Amino acid sequence: MLWIKKIGYAKLKETKTKADDWIIILDESIGIGQEKVFVVLGIRRCNIDFTRPLRIQDMEPILVKSREQWLGVDIATELIEIKHKLGTILYAVADAGNGIKSGLRDAGILWRYDITHAIAIMLDKMYRDNEEFKDFVHKAGQMRLKYCCSKQAHLIPPNQRTKSRFLNIDIISKWGLQALKAYDNKETKQEDRLYLQWVKTKELFVSELGKLMSIIQKISVILKNEGLSKQTILKCKACLNGCNNGKLKQFKKFIIDYLKENSKQMTKHNEKLLCCSDVIESTFGKYKNELSKNPMNGITDLVLLIPALTAKLEVDSVMEAIDSCTVKDIEAWKNENLCNSLLAKRNAIFKN
Repeated sequence: MLWIKKIGYAKLKETKTKADDWIIILDESIGIGQEKVFVVLGIRRCNIDFTRPLRIQDMEPILVKSREQWLGVDIATELIEIKHKLGTILYAVADAGNGIKSGLRDAGILWRYDITHAIAIMLDKMYRDNEEFKDFVHKAGQMRLKYCCSKQAHLIPPNQRTKSRFLNIDIISKWGLQALKAYDNKETKQEDRLYLQWVKTKELFVSELGKLMSIIQKISVILKNEGLSKQTILKCKACLNGCNNGKLKQFKKFIIDYLKENSKQMTKHNEKLLCCSDVIESTFGKYKNELSKNPMNGITDLVLLIPALTAKLEVDSVMEAIDSCTVKDIEAWKNENLCNSLLAKRNAIFKN
């Protein structure tokens, strides 16, 4: 893994162009124990391709740093230093974490709410205390537990993580629609239909949720591919036609409020704004996947994998990174930017 660390180090240390059109995407991720890694990725507005979602190779790694706690004042300190290095930061795209919002405000950087997290928060408000939703999720969970090792295992719903269930609510919605379709299919065995009968009693709920997920998918594709603009706002509003009752009406109001609030700084008729931080979420996902191979190590210099993912891995640049970076460079970077890892703490206390 040393060559990956060298590439990550080289990408972080690469001189960034000082310009007046930087946009940053930032987030913090919990590791094992109390460690949190804070990551800032950047891209110049002139380099954004608004015909597709951002890719990690589009981004420049600006900061990778860990602490046991990231307060707003800590984030603001780092962001102010980043502003001096980059020039003008037009705005930042992030979730609604208090520390991040506070840090951006104190650093004088405009905040744009990530559409994925915004929708998840709205779904949370709509369904967290909804008795019908809770009953559906409970029955689905019970079905999964009861029949996962039976001959009806092919019918059970997918596992939904409790912590992020409103980020992946579409999983349970899709299964519900498939279960209804199977129940109504005359070719489905009577025995299987009996196990899906409870879903049929939830048909109105499942159908409404399915329509909502379809609308969310359409709006997400528009905003993640094309950005937020006067044109995409009209497209999103067109997707909301017919959302006049129940949860659909509630969601319609939320999306219109979101579009209005996040387009306030739009000054030009054809201006397009980023409003999605999926690129940093997927990057954290890849890092956590590697970390899971030995989670008790905590956050070590392996976190340099994150900036390494932004590299295009061309032969010349890879060889230059490997030749120019030493183990001492990585050690010095680690001492400056990472807190004591879980592994270091374990080794210190169990050394005897």
